[in-house]
Amino acid sequence: MKITSISIQQKNKERYNIFIDEKYNFSVDEEVLARYQLMKGKTLTEADIEEIKQADMVRKGLNKAINFLSHRVRSEKEIRDYLRKQEMEPFAVDEILKKLADMDYINDVEFAELYTKTQIKTTLKGPRTIERELVEKGLTREIISQVMEEYASDIQLENATKQAMKIMKRNNKSAKKMLQQKIITDLIQKGYSSEVAKMAAIEATSELDVADEADILQKQVEKTIRKNKRYKPSIAKQKTITSLMQKGFSYDTIQSYLTENEISFEEEE
Repeated sequence: MKITSISIQQKNKERYNIFIDEKYNFSVDEEVLARYQLMKGKTLTEADIEEIKQADMVRKGLNKAINFLSHRVRSEKEIRDYLRKQEMEPFAVDEILKKLADMDYINDVEFAELYTKTQIKTTLKGPRTIERELVEKGLTREIISQVMEEYASDIQLENATKQAMKIMKRNNKSAKKMLQQKIITDLIQKGYSSEVAKMAAIEATSELDVADEADILQKQVEKTIRKNKRYKPSIAKQKTITSLMQKGFSYDTIQSYLTENEISFEEEE
C-alpha cells in the first residue's frame, strides 16, 4: 500500500489526511507525520498503519491532557479519568501518563501540597474534608498524611472560629447553649474535630452576655406569642414554651421571664 497524497486539514492545520491508493485512509498529527517520515510515495504495511494510528492516538491524547492541565494542576487520577472520558484506549492512557511524568507534568506530591495550601488559605474547610477530597483525587494515604501537616492546629482553630462566626450570624435567634451546639454540629460536618469545634464555638460566642440572651428571649417570646394567638390560652402557652425550649432556652428561664414580665396567656386571649 502506497501513500498517494497528503493534505492539511482545513479546521486543524496541525493535522494531516493520509491517502492510500488514492483513497483517504487516516489522519495524523504533524509530530507523528514527521516521526514516521510519512510522505507521498512511501509504502506502508497494515502493521505500519496500525502502529501509526496508535501513535497518533497517544499524541492526540497527550495534546488534550496538556490542555486539560493548562487550567490548573491535576492529580494523576484526575488526568486518567479525563482521558478515559475522551474514550482513549487503555494502552494510550498509560503511555500518555508516562510521557506526562517524563515531562514533569505529573507530580502527586506537589499537586497535593498545592491543593492543600490553597484550600487552607482560600476556604474554611476542616482537615477531614480536605483529606476526603484528596482521597477522591486519587492521592495515597502516605501523601495525604504528609501534606496535611501544613494544616497546623492553630490554623484549624482560626478557620473554625471564622466559620463559627458565620454560623452564629445565621442563627442569632437561639439561646447561647443551643447556638454553641449548632456551631459544633456544623463544624464537625465541615470536617473539623469535635475538640476544635467546641473551642471555636466557645470562642465565637464568648462575647454573648446575659443581656444579649435576655434580648433574644424577649424577641422570641413576642414573636411566638403572636404566632400562637389563634389557640386557646392553655394551648398557646404550651406551644410558646415548647417553641422557646427548641431554641435552647431552659424551662426555668422561660417561666421566670413570663412571670417577671407578667405575661398572662389568659389576658392575651
